[in-house]
Amino acid sequence: MIDYLARPLRIHTKTAPNRIVYHPSECNDADDEGNPTDLTLERYRNFAEGSPGLIFVEACGVSRESRGRINQLSALRPNVHGLKRIVDTIRDVDPNIVILFQISHDGRRSGRFSRVVTVYPADDSAIEVLTTKELVAIEDRFAESAAVVEEAGGDGIDFKNCNGYLASEVLNPANTRSDGYGGSFENRTRFFRETVQKIRDKVSPSFILGARISTIHSPGGFGMDAESGKEDLSEFLAFARLMEATGMHYVSVHVSNPSYFSDVLVQMPTRKNPEDVFVHFRLTKAVKEKVSIPVMCAGYSYLRDGKNKLPGNNSDEKSFVYWAEHNLRSGDVDMVGVSRQSLADRHFARKILQQRFNDIQWCTACNHCFRLVANQYRSGCTVHDPRYQELYKRMKKQNKR
Repeated sequence: MIDYLARPLRIHTKTAPNRIVYHPSECNDADDEGNPTDLTLERYRNFAEGSPGLIFVEACGVSRESRGRINQLSALRPNVHGLKRIVDTIRDVDPNIVILFQISHDGRRSGRFSRVVTVYPADDSAIEVLTTKELVAIEDRFAESAAVVEEAGGDGIDFKNCNGYLASEVLNPANTRSDGYGGSFENRTRFFRETVQKIRDKVSPSFILGARISTIHSPGGFGMDAESGKEDLSEFLAFARLMEATGMHYVSVHVSNPSYFSDVLVQMPTRKNPEDVFVHFRLTKAVKEKVSIPVMCAGYSYLRDGKNKLPGNNSDEKSFVYWAEHNLRSGDVDMVGVSRQSLADRHFARKILQQRFNDIQWCTACNHCFRLVANQYRSGCTVHDPRYQELYKRMKKQNKR
């Protein structure tokens, strides 16, 4: 029953022991300087005990000035020791897991407690538009953060180009900057190309480089036709090819809609939008057909043991295992990822590989974990962890006041 999921995969200089990925899950529990707390380390220790092939450390800010979470991890020079503690915590449990740190500038998704900035004018006139000098300086910050991750012992980075954060905002057709960083596809990918080169100049050749990319399902969004507002994947796929051409070592595919934490989430299929899981599969397959480097997919947490709202009566053919094996066997993807499911059961990958399906604490796709972090609370599974059940109750009570 388990075949392709258990197979190793080479990613540049490292070999993931299996095809299961724990995607980055921001939990907002760092200290005031962006270093991991005991709670952060507990989570990554449990992730490591779960034995996935690859763990993405949650989004680490390249700037404390503009960040989306009050207690977000940072990848700045003073954070080297803290990030090393995460690496050591994982490696003490399982030295074979590939460890990649996602690095991010949150741009207009930064919290009001920090400086909210944008690449091009937003609906809110209070949000500052970055100058050319500031945008180029952010490229340097990404490069420095990558160097920090390597010094901390990470195997590589994920350059966050998804979900409306700054690097993906630059890519949007709505970006009409006139300084060479907006307008044409060539100009809108300039920030990416320059940043990747600056990162390369700072890290060793063995260091893994990749990016999470997404279509933005909103007017002016990446992967959408600027005039009709309908899906147009030509630029999205061209960008995936560009990633390979610039020497990136993998592509992680995601899907976004206008409101990242809304109740209707294309990027996070729920009982309200179950078939959006197939949007993830379709876009990942489209990317896989255009590149030869490893491709990773998201959206699998919703599938669980097949007890979901997808069409059909055969739960076995609607399950995580069925679709993961099917998509890997078909060559539509190289690794399959979970985020919410890894919070629901941090030992998920090990239980899957051991075929202990009845022991798994399945994600219910309630998205309460995301609502916690959206409201600047520490985040975890509110179904299976009493600590976060209580925290969620407290948040709801507080929001009613």
